[in-house]
This record gives sequence, C-alpha cells and structure tokens, in this order.
Amino acid sequence: MRALHVRLTIASAALLAGLAIGLLLLLSRTSDRYSDEVLQRLNSGIAPYVVKELPLLAGGKVNEAALHELAHRTMTVNPSAEVYLLDPFGRVLSTAIPRNRIRRVSVRLEPIEAFLQFPDSRPLYGDDPTSLGARRVFSVAAIQSGGRLQGYLYVVLGGQPAQSIDARLRGSYTLRTAAAALVLVLAGTLLIAGVLFTALTRRLRDLDHRMQAWAMTLPATALGPTARTAPGDEISALAGRFRTMSEAIEHQIRDLKATDELRRELIANVSHDLRTPLACLRGYIETALMKDVTLAEGDLRAHLSVALRQTDQLGRLIDALFELAKLESGTVTPKLEPFVVAELLQDVALRFRIRAQEGGVDLHTLLDIESVLAVADIELIERVMGNLLENALRHTPAGGHVRMEMSVAPALIRVRVIDTGSGIDSQHLSRIFDRFYSAPDHSDRDRAGLGLAIVKRIMDLHGQSVRIFSRAGTGTTVEFSLKRAATGAAPAESSTGKYHVPCRDRVTGS
Repeated sequence: MRALHVRLTIASAALLAGLAIGLLLLLSRTSDRYSDEVLQRLNSGIAPYVVKELPLLAGGKVNEAALHELAHRTMTVNPSAEVYLLDPFGRVLSTAIPRNRIRRVSVRLEPIEAFLQFPDSRPLYGDDPTSLGARRVFSVAAIQSGGRLQGYLYVVLGGQPAQSIDARLRGSYTLRTAAAALVLVLAGTLLIAGVLFTALTRRLRDLDHRMQAWAMTLPATALGPTARTAPGDEISALAGRFRTMSEAIEHQIRDLKATDELRRELIANVSHDLRTPLACLRGYIETALMKDVTLAEGDLRAHLSVALRQTDQLGRLIDALFELAKLESGTVTPKLEPFVVAELLQDVALRFRIRAQEGGVDLHTLLDIESVLAVADIELIERVMGNLLENALRHTPAGGHVRMEMSVAPALIRVRVIDTGSGIDSQHLSRIFDRFYSAPDHSDRDRAGLGLAIVKRIMDLHGQSVRIFSRAGTGTTVEFSLKRAATGAAPAESSTGKYHVPCRDRVTGS
C-alpha cells in the first residue's frame, strides 16, 4: 500500500469509480426525464381533444357521466392515466378516482399555465392529487364557455415514480447493461493504469533501492536522528534517504576536519618525539667523533649508551605507529583461545618490577587465586596490559602506588590498573582514547597518544569495552573486560606454562 504505483492505481480506481457512479446516476436521471418527455409529448393532445368533443361543464355543473366515460376511455389507452376536473383556482371538482385515494384537494396552477403558454417546454411536472409530495407529467386543457374560463381538464399521465438506484438497476435492462459495461471498462482501465504506473515508477524504485543500499553501507555513527523514520512511498523514502545522505555527508565532513586536526597534531607530536632523540643522538655521536682521541673510554661508553637509548626510543615510537596502522587497517583478526588471566597479569607485572623499583613506585597485584580462564588473543591482551602499566608508572611519582587487580563475574572478567599519579582532567576523558590525542596538561602521557589508541582498538577487535576513571590530582583507573571461557575449557597449549603461577596480593615492586 505504500508503493507509489499502488497509490496511484488506488487513486485512479477511486476517481473512476466516482465517475462511473456519477454516469449511472446521470443516465438514470436522464433516461427517466426522457421517458417522461416522450410520454408527455405523445399525450399532450388528449386533454384539448376531449374538451372539444365532450361537454364536461354545462351551466357550471359537472357532467359526471361524460367525465366517467372519459376516464374509462383514457384508462383503456393508458392504465396509469388519471382524469381530474379542476375549477379555475386549481381545486378538484370531480374525478373518477375513488375518494379514499385523494390526498390533496387542489393543485398548483404554475405548471398548468406553463404547459399552456410554452408548448415546447417539456417535460413539465404537476401535482399528483393522490400524493402529497409526488409530481407527475400531465396533459391539461382549459374549459371555456362564452369566453370565460370555467376550469381545467387535468390528466395525470403517470410517469416514473422515484426509485433507489438499486431498484432502478434491477428493473432496467438498459441500466444493468450500462452498469456492467462501466464495471468492465473500470476494471480494464485499472489494469492498464496499474501496468503503466508500475512501468513509469520503475526508475524511481530503482533509485530508491540504490540509495537504500548506499545507506545500509554507512556506519551507525554517520546516521542522524531522521535516518530511522517510518517509510512511505518512493518519494517519501527518497526524501528520507536524501536527509540521511546529507547528514552522513555532514558527519563525514566533520570527521574529516577532526581527522585533519588530529593529523596535524600527530605530525607535531611525532615530529617532536622524533626530533628530540635524533638531536640527542646526533649530538652524542658528533661529540664522540670530534673527541675520539681526547675522550676518555668511560665518557665514550656513556655517550654511546645515551645514543643507544635514544635509538631504542625511536624504535618504540616507530613500532607503535606501525602497530596502530596495522590494527586500523582491518587486517588483524584476534586469535581467540582460553588462557589463565591471573598468570598473564602476573607475568606482565613482573616485567615492570625493576622499572617500578627504580622509580620508587609500589607495584603490586591483587588477583583471583582461582584459575579463571578468559577467551581472547593472548598477545594482544598482553600488549594492552603493557601499555596501561607503562602509562601508570610513567605518571606516578616516587612513593606512589600502582595496583593491578581483577574481578570475576558470571560472563566477564574485569581487569583494572589503578595508580595514584597526577590524574587527568575530566574535560579530556572523552577524547583520551582518540588517535594521536594527548591531554595538554599531560603532554608526556602516552607520548604522541598512540598507546591508549592501540588499547582501544584491540578491545574493539575483541568486542569488549575499556573505560577510564580519573580526576586531576587523584590518580587514574583504567578498566577493561574479557569474556570468560566456557565451563570445563582448558588453557590452550600456546599458553600452558608460559606464565608464572599467580598468587593473591603479591608485591612485585618496591
């Protein structure tokens, strides 16, 4: 019912049905008037002829015998005819009709005068004395004596009584034939109209289907609030698709602007991160070359050690850039397998033990003692934990605490990294996982903003969430979730024995 060609066909059907009903009513009306006109013209000479041949009024008295003889002859020719003798004012003086059938004692004179004055104006309808409201065709003649009007001979010819359209169709072969023909014409016209409308709107439907297919390819975030409106016909649907398209284009333009802004920030941040170690590396190498004779062996070794650290930093930055590009390219598919979460977290914590001790940070774990299994890509989750722990240690001052903990729910395992560092202002939390974003007041946090972006992308690949809770000066908590393995599942061979045995509240640093 919503298709445009269906609506056009229904509208055409309604229009044609209205026209057909109008034509039937017009045909019925005109056929009745035509039959009345023919009847009145054929019998219009009856009354004048009788008045000339029979003395109906003599000396002001009604000749009853002549009137009844006239009525008998008239009804022999036309059984529906009724003869009345009227006075000059239209009152009924006499009639052969039984008195119990008479409903009115007078008739209006206007139709009678029009009949006598305008012989070509037919049909004319006069009052029927046997009915209070009915009007019939008639024949009338004036009765005069000595040049004076004595009355009228008024002959009601009968005609067609008022009937419903249903009764007329049942009683008229012509009307039934006309109605059947109109129905056939209507059905044929509707069939042809439906085919034509379907053909004419085909290109419109094809365009709507193409735009719908295009809209289905858009990401959900690109669709505005009008993209889910209830569909109508093709025109309404196209209007909705156009609104969706314009909203998607506007959204994409905003995304492009935001991406361009992030790209500029990336270039600035990466340029800074590359320039600093390169400048330092260049300076120490130049110093070693210029003072290769006078430079003491210990100083030379110190210069080379600094240069090596700077190359390591460059390597880590370049690796992070390549890793993020690979994750966002869509070519990485997580290799899901069951593993013991506590063992993995404990192993990652042990890797950062020395760094925590060097920074004077208390690093400890609070892990579930049961061998709870999760289903995920072990290497990617290890990368997530490494990034989060590295960020926490970098921004926790000496004397601070960093804690790794986990909690178990029926379907999920939640892992949290909690630090007592500088924290992040609330206005930056909504963008902290964006690519290349770094809070202005924490420019060294996560360097060019790649580590947390990598974390978010890895968790998206797993279909799990990662959240961050922080306030400036109160520390930061990062929480992500993992799907629990089915009951009875065993750790994959690739993870068996790979990690240390977990323990509850094991202190690994400070």
